[in-house]
Amino acid sequence: MLKNANELFAASLKKLLEKKMLDHITVKDIVEDCGVTRQTFYYHFTDIYQLVEWEYKKIISEATANKYDINTWQQGYCQVLKNMRENKLLFTSAYRSIQKEFLEAFMYNVLYEVIYPMVEEQAKGMIVDEKHKDFIAHFYCLSLVAIDLDWVKNGMKEDPAEITEQVATLIKGGYKRALIKYSKYSAACESHFVQ
Repeated sequence: MLKNANELFAASLKKLLEKKMLDHITVKDIVEDCGVTRQTFYYHFTDIYQLVEWEYKKIISEATANKYDINTWQQGYCQVLKNMRENKLLFTSAYRSIQKEFLEAFMYNVLYEVIYPMVEEQAKGMIVDEKHKDFIAHFYCLSLVAIDLDWVKNGMKEDPAEITEQVATLIKGGYKRALIKYSKYSAACESHFVQ
């Protein structure tokens, strides 16, 4: 089996995106460009969209490596936007070609893996129901996905550092405030039921 086959397929996809839109690229195009069989491609991915998802996850994970806490997330988020811009053809083509819900779903799943640990970190020492922590992470994931997709839709013109700063202004203290409110709510409910 090929070493680094996923990277080979992703590089081929990016090369092909310079000539045509994502929804016009076939598995046949990719395997011919790579000089491998269709079976080799299907050993790694079920379809092109799974390849796109894999590449997106790679881009995000490279940008957010060791940036899963409240003090370093801004650097990671800014790097995510920069990496997306470096792969502009992939993201704009995916936005225009894939059903928006599909793109939103895999962006959401990747961002949730980054955001939820930050919520958990901020909840240390508090009694907060799991459903509330999940809701906070869900809220911020949806917000970031919407901002990111709007940025992609509009041609990725805004500076990633500016977007990051604007997001940071809204997020700073936001997790903690929400957790404190949910913590008090939880404590109030508990004391009500004890009486």
